[in-house]
This record gives sequence, structure tokens and C-alpha cells, in this order.
Amino acid sequence: MKNILKTIACAAIVSVAASCEISEFTPNDLGEGMVVSNATNIQMALNTFYVSRFPSLTEAYSSEGGSDYAIATSLGNRFTAGYDSKSETEFGGWGTIRDINYFLSLMESDACGVYGAEKANFVAQGRFFRALKYFELVMQYGDVPYFDHVITAVSNDEFKDRDSRDYVMLKINEDLDYAMANITAESKDATSVTKYVAAFVKMRANLYEASFRKYNDVKASVLGKSFSNYTVEDLYAEAASAAKFIMDSGKFSLASSYRALFTSKALDTKEVILGAATSATVMGSQNTYYNNKNQKSLVRNFINTYLMKDGTPYTAKSGYATETFATEFADRDPRLAAIVRTPGYKYSGKVVVPSIADLSAPLGYQIIKFCVDECPDGANDTKGGSNSNCVPIYRYAEVLLAYAEAQAELGKLSDADWAATVGAVRKRAGITGGLATKPSSVGNYLKTNYFPNVTDATIMEIRRERACELCLEGQRTNDLLRWGCGELLAKAEWTGINFPALDRPFDADGDGEADYYFTVSKAADEYKDIAVKVDGSTGITSVPNGSVQQLVFDIPANNRYWAADGHLALRALPYSEIDLYTKNGKTLTQNPGY
Repeated sequence: MKNILKTIACAAIVSVAASCEISEFTPNDLGEGMVVSNATNIQMALNTFYVSRFPSLTEAYSSEGGSDYAIATSLGNRFTAGYDSKSETEFGGWGTIRDINYFLSLMESDACGVYGAEKANFVAQGRFFRALKYFELVMQYGDVPYFDHVITAVSNDEFKDRDSRDYVMLKINEDLDYAMANITAESKDATSVTKYVAAFVKMRANLYEASFRKYNDVKASVLGKSFSNYTVEDLYAEAASAAKFIMDSGKFSLASSYRALFTSKALDTKEVILGAATSATVMGSQNTYYNNKNQKSLVRNFINTYLMKDGTPYTAKSGYATETFATEFADRDPRLAAIVRTPGYKYSGKVVVPSIADLSAPLGYQIIKFCVDECPDGANDTKGGSNSNCVPIYRYAEVLLAYAEAQAELGKLSDADWAATVGAVRKRAGITGGLATKPSSVGNYLKTNYFPNVTDATIMEIRRERACELCLEGQRTNDLLRWGCGELLAKAEWTGINFPALDRPFDADGDGEADYYFTVSKAADEYKDIAVKVDGSTGITSVPNGSVQQLVFDIPANNRYWAADGHLALRALPYSEIDLYTKNGKTLTQNPGY
């Protein structure tokens, strides 16, 4: 909240004038007139919001930190032991809210030089960005103070307590409905805001809020006010309606290649609704990020959730738990080969196995989803800024899965809906079975290892599909929190590939050549080039797993933590902000549990 109280540099002005403070401007100021005097300047002002609101190219491929299905070598403080209001330093984003509200106030001033539909288009984009920021705040804190105006001495609301998340969702939806109705801008390359981007955010926000309330048993604000604007069912319906708006537009469909969505030099606008593009001056470092000792890896328990190609569970296969790398991918969901290195994977024309020894993939499931299959700079992967492939941020597959989830939660998902959504996503992936009708039985593996409280087979399979399809796209932690499954962030085991035994050469991919020699001691000279220490010194150990050994990874001082009462589903409000309110004779209500 400190940022609300400060006069801040006005982001909407910097593109056309020297730096300024909001307090310097009055309704007919020259600087103000410059910002909104014509369409070009207005668009320049709007462009400043893109930088802070959408993931950068780098953030788009690296946004998935440690979770239940991906390891991490460091952890944010929120999900570690000792996190509390005094260790929380940020109650952030208020500078952005103020900048957006200031921009919108300029658009309604006499200085505005555009009118009618053109003006409404720009106002709608500003309101979109406000809604997007408030959605982020609701996800982080729940109830938050809502402002649709610039705070001034006259308004006298700088120490306002929190508004109910129900009221904030009402205002978010009002902004997004206006954006969907009034944005006329189009984006040929899927890199800017359109009405469909607004609909996507509305879909995601309402789905999050509905499921967060349902599965975290949230029925009132922290101030004790019952929700009066939306029931859980209302929110699911809003999410489904927004998804259907996109589906019925005829603008989007699933691209033919899952792999190409993440490796192409241009965004596939058939499926991508919004993405991060490369250019001559903006390049990515995907290959460097995933191929250079960064200790990134998916885990075996998650890999097990991918189906067989015929649509049956891999975990229904006899002996699945002890299968080794050479056979565990046979006849599996083809997306696995688009996400991690599998047997026969070629890099720069050479068959390679996962790089375990150098810690590029400590558990053996080396990520390739955002990487191209050749060294992008032609020499080595240590040079960043060489990837020319673009990265989707919002895409149509998520729309289909969100529609399916919302309708299933409402009890309205038909077999035809299943075929058009989950079935279509799986068909594009290359799965051949179970595409036309809803599932009839709950997957035992998912129930045991992930979602013990889910009894509906359709909802369970939608959750499976969402994880598999959207893997590493930055949604997993939010999904677990909204489903009331945050404990997986702390308790999920980081398991890896199986291998026959210690101190024995291991042909991982079945090509007849030894790839690894796992040992807790010094390997013989003949195996030193393929030796992998599993003594814990690099975080890698191994444990018996039936007839085989299994890799396990952990960070040196793992203090992953989840509170039994679930209060970590929301961030703490910083003690310093609450103290600031108190010193000014006001109250800022803390989240429960802190």
C-alpha cells in the first residue's frame, strides 16, 4: 500500500514527455494534453502497461518454479517454513493501479483528442489492464482495497480497508465486459490486446475465483461480509460464458502440432490468442536455460500421469512403477516426446540422453518444451539470447479445458462437450481412445497421489489433462491453490528415472551403449566419463524401488512447507503496512492465519 500513498512517476507520460509526478498535473496541463491528444500518443501510453502486465519472453518460458511436478534449487519464501507477515515485504501493484486510473481519468478529460468508438476502444484497453492487475491481486491476497479513481487529498481514501473479493470480482467483470464489447483493435501476430484477450482473462479469473471459493471453503470476506454478487455457480457460469465467447468467434482452433507451438519463429495465430514474440533485437535463452546445469527436471510421479496413446492410464499397466527410461515412454501420449528428452531424441543431429551428471536434468526428465532441437547459436548452449522461437502466453487449448472444467463443475458437461474440448485436445496430441465420451471411473493413481477428495471422474480427468497440456506454462501452482491442494507444493516427492542397480553401467535408451554409471563412491576409470554421483552432494540420491533403484532429488536445505489450515493459499499482508495504517488511526485487516 505504500505505493498508493506516494506520488509516483507517471508511466503514461514517459513516452511523450520528461518524467513527472501525478501530483504535478491539473486537468488542462500541457503534458496531460500530449498524452491523450491523438491516437498515436494514446497508444504509446497504453503500450507502457504491456511491460508490467504480461510476461516477458523470458518469463513466459521460465515462469514455472518448483512445484509438485518440477524441481527447484531455491524456493520463494511463501511456501517455506517461517513465512509470516513480518517476512512479507510486498503488498504490491498499487503504482500500476494508480497509473491506469490516471490514464483513464485523462481519457475522460477535455484534453482527450479522440471520440466515439475510437475513444471507447482505448478506454476499454485501459480498463482491461486494470482488471488484469486486480485479478492478480485477488489471487495473491483475496480481499483488496478497490480503487477506480486516482487517490487525491480530496478523495481522502488512501487508508481504505480491504473490499470484499466478491465486490472486486464484480468490478473486474464490469471492466472485462466493457473491454469485450468495445475493443476494436485486432492483432495479426497475437502480441497485443484484443476483445478475445479480454475474454480469456475473464474466463481465467472467474474459473479461479469459483474453484478457490469452492475448494478452500471461502464464503465471506475477511471483514466477515457474506458474498452478495456471485455464488460459486455464478462464477463458473461466467467462466464458461467467456470461454464460449472465444469458441463461438470462429477465430481460433487447435494448431496441428503441439511441439511447433513452442518452437516456431512466429506465433501460430490459429491457436495463440496472445504470445511473446522474438525479433531482431529481442531473442530468448530457452536452450541455455534448460540445457546448462540449471537443475530443471520434471518428476517421475507426474510423468506417470500421462496416458498411454490409446487413452488408457499408464499406471494401469503391469510393472509400470519399475520401468526404466528405455521402455517407460513406449506407446505413451506423444506430448511427452515434445516436453522432455525421450529415447532417440536428437539434438543438433545427434542422439542424446538426458544430461544428469552436469545437473541439467538431475532426475532424468530433461525439459525441451520451449527449446529448439539444435544449438541456436551454432556452437554451444552457454550463449544466451540466441533463441528465435516465440512463446505462447494465452492459447486456445486452455480455453477448451477451462470451458470443460466450468461446465463439469456445474454438472452440465455433455459427451458432445467432452469430445469438443478435452477430446479435441487429446486428439491433437495423438491420443486415440476415450475421445468421444466422458470417463466413467476415477483414476486411482491421481486419487492416491494428487486429488484424494475428487470423486467425479470427469473433473479428475480434466485436471489430468490440464496438467499435461499446460505443463510448464505457469499455471500449476495457481491450479493447486485454487483446488485446495497447496500441500502438494510441500509434500510431493521429487522422484526420477529408475535404473537397475548402483555401480553398474546403465544403457538408458536401449541402444547398446552405456549412458550412466550411478554410484555413491568413485567410479572405475573405464566409467568415469559417464559416472553420476548419487551421494547427495549435488542433491541427487537414489532409493530402492522394488527390483530397481530410483533417482531422488532435493535441495540441500529443503524447507518446503504447507500449513495444515491452508492459510498459505493467500499471501500475508506485510506487517509494515498494517503498522502504517495503525499509526494513521486506521485498520488494514490481515488474512487469517498470519
